[in-house]
Amino acid sequence: MPESLGSFEKKKLFGGVAVLMPATLFTKIIGLFYKIPLIAIVGVSGMAYFLAAYHIYSLLFVLSATGLPTALSLQVARAVASGQSRAVRRIFTVALALFLALGTAGTALLLLFAPALAARLAMADAAASIIAIAPALLLSAFIGAAKGYFQGHHRMLPTALSEVLEAAGKLGFGLFFALFAKGQGLPTPMVAAYAIFGITAGLLLAALLLCILLLHDAIKRRGEARAGDLPKRRAVLSELVRVALPVTVSASVMSLVSLIDTALISGRLQAAGFAPTVANAMYSSYGNLAVPLYNLVPSLLSPITLALMPLLGAALSRGESEGGKVALSSALRLSALVSIPSALGLGVFARPILSLIYAGQQEAVALAAPLLSLLALSVVPAAMITLTGAALQATGHTVIPMLAMGAGALVKLLLEVLLLPVSGIHIYAAPLSTLGCNLVVLLIEAIALSRALPFGFFKGKDLFRPLFAALLGVFSGGALYFALLRFGIDSALMMLPVLLLTVLVFAFCALWMGAIEQEDLYALPAGDKLCRILQKCKWK
Repeated sequence: MPESLGSFEKKKLFGGVAVLMPATLFTKIIGLFYKIPLIAIVGVSGMAYFLAAYHIYSLLFVLSATGLPTALSLQVARAVASGQSRAVRRIFTVALALFLALGTAGTALLLLFAPALAARLAMADAAASIIAIAPALLLSAFIGAAKGYFQGHHRMLPTALSEVLEAAGKLGFGLFFALFAKGQGLPTPMVAAYAIFGITAGLLLAALLLCILLLHDAIKRRGEARAGDLPKRRAVLSELVRVALPVTVSASVMSLVSLIDTALISGRLQAAGFAPTVANAMYSSYGNLAVPLYNLVPSLLSPITLALMPLLGAALSRGESEGGKVALSSALRLSALVSIPSALGLGVFARPILSLIYAGQQEAVALAAPLLSLLALSVVPAAMITLTGAALQATGHTVIPMLAMGAGALVKLLLEVLLLPVSGIHIYAAPLSTLGCNLVVLLIEAIALSRALPFGFFKGKDLFRPLFAALLGVFSGGALYFALLRFGIDSALMMLPVLLLTVLVFAFCALWMGAIEQEDLYALPAGDKLCRILQKCKWK
């Protein structure tokens, strides 16, 4: 197949995704399974302290190290596309100084005000966990700068390696410190603090790796001729803030929503008559069991956004509308192919999947399973929100995602305030409000993007074909599941063959229905070989 402009952009997109996806999958699986032994060590109620501290960290992390890497990658990509090598170095040095300043401020804030923040969340014992995770903000700021620099050069391997090292360090150090604290007979809040310090240690490993890679890159480029004008620092800083501010505000709104969950759910449940320990257990089951599985799919699709942003921004800055159209439509189609079957699978198999992962925590699983089934309705909107927001930012419409996220957060807050005290709903208000929030955000962003772009970017078949294939796959898996139950096989491990059958049937049907196009296969690494195999089998 000849490599046209569109196929070239698609190749770069899929190549970046292929590098990042395995690392992201490894990272998220580690993040998911690392909580299993932690729950056993710290306890379900004790993990509420862990979760409260993590949500505070997440909000400040978003403020200091989320929007800026995106802005940095876009600026670097545009400078690289126009051959301005001198500008690239100036952009990175200005951005790094800003990142480190914000990270230092965030770390100091957590260290100084940990008791006050914990008290505001009605979890005074979470103060130690907040202090333990405070240095992670400074480390995350440096990591964000390094990732933005490499992603702007369309080099995704440093990001992938750092994420793997961070996840492995979090797992190893987190379990080691938690077991040490438990062995010393420390109280539960201190055990939770030791456990969350594993996140800080894992980030330190990732920061050291990226520091080495940056030094190696600087040495390699030392003798290169530097072309282009050197931009003023104030202009670089202004552009970084202009692009990053709406991105940061948009992302921080959703982190703030998680923090609102932490403050509202437990407090409103207690006001409705639940004992504090019961309210904490319900919130912990939702936040530590159901939410991570819901977040898994959008998180796994984050490599698509990371690869799309600099690619789309560079294509549009060069006036290559066709390349931008191909990249965006391919990213949206790939997201649909992953998110739709995942949503159906989580909705139908919520309880057996949770039982497989969290064996021995049946009481928590019983609480979390129906919550996960409701959260599954939000998986596809959440996945699409990430891409539509990124596309709007790449096209220069950076304020719209911020406004959309704000509107969604207000909807979620309103629904939780109204529904949490209602008898028969209570904790179910959390996933219902998440669905309302995501639908509002997606609707606003999709309308704005359709008006902002001069080309169409999503076709109905890209949604319905994966949906039909997913329905057939989940139906087949469900039939096997109930057949095994009928024959008296009732084990958590029986979900393994059920999930395998579901995936195989979906993949078969997706190929048969044309949900996966031949150009998509060509764009994959070694895609030409895969296409030749399918052609020999008379499949394509």
